Amino acid sequence: MMNFTYENQGTNTYLVHQLSETEKLDSMSLGMITNNRIHGFAETVFVQMDNNRFIRYNVSSKISLKQFFQGNVNRNRLVGAFSGIVNGLLAAEEYMIDMNSIMLDTDYIFADVSTCDIYLICVPIERSAEEPNDLTAFFKNIMFSTQFDQTENCDYVARIINFLNSSPIISLNDFRNLLSEVKAQGQQPVQTTVQPTQPVVTKITPNKQPEQAVQPQRVVTPAPAPVTKAAVQPPVSIPTPTPVAPPVGMAVPKPKQAQAPQPAKSPRIQEKPEKEVSFMYLMQHYSKENAALYKAQKEKKKQQKAEAKGASKQVPQPAKPRPAQPQAMPNFAIPGQPAPTPGSNAAPRPPQVAPQISKQMQAQQVVRPQQVPVQPQPVAKPQQAAPQPQSQPVQQPEPAYVPRPQTQSVGMNFGETTVLGGGGIGETTVLGVANNAQQAPQPYLMRVKNNERIPLDKPVFRIGKERSYVDYFVGDNTAVSRSHANIVTKEEQYLIVDTNSTNHTFVNGVMIQSNQAVEIFHGDKIRLANEEFEFYLY
Repeated sequence: MMNFTYENQGTNTYLVHQLSETEKLDSMSLGMITNNRIHGFAETVFVQMDNNRFIRYNVSSKISLKQFFQGNVNRNRLVGAFSGIVNGLLAAEEYMIDMNSIMLDTDYIFADVSTCDIYLICVPIERSAEEPNDLTAFFKNIMFSTQFDQTENCDYVARIINFLNSSPIISLNDFRNLLSEVKAQGQQPVQTTVQPTQPVVTKITPNKQPEQAVQPQRVVTPAPAPVTKAAVQPPVSIPTPTPVAPPVGMAVPKPKQAQAPQPAKSPRIQEKPEKEVSFMYLMQHYSKENAALYKAQKEKKKQQKAEAKGASKQVPQPAKPRPAQPQAMPNFAIPGQPAPTPGSNAAPRPPQVAPQISKQMQAQQVVRPQQVPVQPQPVAKPQQAAPQPQSQPVQQPEPAYVPRPQTQSVGMNFGETTVLGGGGIGETTVLGVANNAQQAPQPYLMRVKNNERIPLDKPVFRIGKERSYVDYFVGDNTAVSRSHANIVTKEEQYLIVDTNSTNHTFVNGVMIQSNQAVEIFHGDKIRLANEEFEFYLY
């Protein structure tokens, strides 16, 4: 395994490999890579400082193939990456580059997010013939470790796997042809669906229009109107002789009766008042007849109200004998009137109550001769004691109202009451609390520009301005790269990785190296180029 490091110089990001003393350069391959701009290979620069030798590869604004295949991969992404690798390998044969010097590792093959272009890394070192690159195993590992988008037809996956299993040695030309066919299949359904619809529409429309256009012209030209009039006139003339047929000489007034359908309008007006005509109905269906009906109904209602008022005036007169009921009032005055006994003749019931009260009065009369001035005081006391029992029943419902504010407090503090209660509701809330405790950390980014809250709901959350690739799209800032940075969640640890962005990533004002994971904590300030974010756990 070779050791690679990343270096940031200005806006560029380089993948750097330092050669050891035992490694010998392949001068042929090194000259081809450094002196030519080969399609499918990253720009390569060889630097030697004293005894230190370095090979640098420009991978600015590019991500590794491993990151490129994270998440659901669709047809275009897979076919584009495989086609770029195959084209790069074929170009290496043309430039006489040793195939074994090409790094077939997803960590060291880079891709452009927007165009799906591939950039291979060639390390021009002399190798023994015992270390050949196994292309079949390389492509198979990618196919079996990738999650494909299930929303589209995935038949191409089985087709590629069958091709890789067909022979131990891959023919790059045949594989390129297969990939081109698979790519074309993804574009064919769009054309097949459009073509059949157009001829069907063109065939149907011209057939219907001429038939409809000819029929109305032929019907109008013969002028059927006079024919219908002639057909209508004979039935009108036929009923006229029927009244003339009788010998009666008074047949002349009969046509007058026939002309009398005019009064027939009156019965129609009489039938309509049976239905109530409201003001809203009159406004919606205004006509002279409806207006007349509405006025007639209004007048009738006034007459009925007047008659009802006259009847109400006559009704209270016979009700005058009812004041005989107040005669019952002396029954209540009996305790205060011991002397007027003749009132007992008016009602037989009060005498039953009167003897009971008279006994009390007798007891009071016995006391009065002894202490005349003292008697009014005890009399006043029972009067005060009497309202007290009346006030007591008023106080009795007060305890009934005491629990009611408690029921209201249950609604106001629903969570507290359910926790205190031992019923099923308390159990559900306890379970909810447990679930919330497990889900307590909810990391998110706060975009300082507009205070937008961005939940980090994926193990690898990608940020950039390539809408088809990233999880959060930054479309209003051109300084942000197409795939600028990733936030990775590992158990309870949160890391941020700069994916070879042009303007780099900063944590609390310090720039981080590309493709190096840096742990972030609650409240850290993150800056992507000149776009500021804040990281929070809750």
